[in-house]
Amino acid sequence: MNVSSPVACGAGYTLAEHRLVARVFQRCNAAILHACESSSVPPEFLGALTANESGGNAHAARFEPAVYRHLAAVIAGESPSYGSLAADALQAKVGHIAHRKSEDYHGQFLNPPFAAQHRATLTELEDETLRELATSWGYTQIMGYHLVGRAGTVPDLLESDFHFHLALKLLAEFAAHHQLDLTREFAEMFSCWNTGQPFGKCFDALYVEHGLRRMGSYRELVNAERLKVELKSKN
Repeated sequence: MNVSSPVACGAGYTLAEHRLVARVFQRCNAAILHACESSSVPPEFLGALTANESGGNAHAARFEPAVYRHLAAVIAGESPSYGSLAADALQAKVGHIAHRKSEDYHGQFLNPPFAAQHRATLTELEDETLRELATSWGYTQIMGYHLVGRAGTVPDLLESDFHFHLALKLLAEFAAHHQLDLTREFAEMFSCWNTGQPFGKCFDALYVEHGLRRMGSYRELVNAERLKVELKSKN
């Protein structure tokens, strides 16, 4: 099946939507399938999440000035937790305008334990690296600060295998914290990715709806590709 040909989808589906999901499938499906081999998250969820967040642009990036100011304050010992800081108009754009997370998302991670545990590490960083930590990167827009205390560096987020495996780890952490079923509670998982909470208020009110619809589109492309491979093997 040529992924440029439309597939059956629900109400609100457009040619632009099909092209978006098809682009993600063409660019990312091999890496997504490989990553999902070790996870209960279905490939169509990770594909739809990528469509929501970057449109399949591996180099999509969004600088978050409020996060940068918070990290700088942690270094100075002035801000143990993420406050309600107004977002600036400033943002980094690379090809596709990366999706913005809700204001509440960062507060789930930039909390007093984070400050206490990582202040010494942050203090040693150059300003450029601090800005990298305050930026969301790649296919699913993972914040750089998620790598503090983890294996890997921010540039690794631009490598597909590393990126999708880390995305699955973060999803598993959300699921464990909120007691979610990764195989079926997809609306809650989309919400967690954008807000940090399974029933949070997404910055885009249609974020979850878009994700669920795109899952269906991506699933059809995955199934069509599997059928094509099966038919080819029989001939």
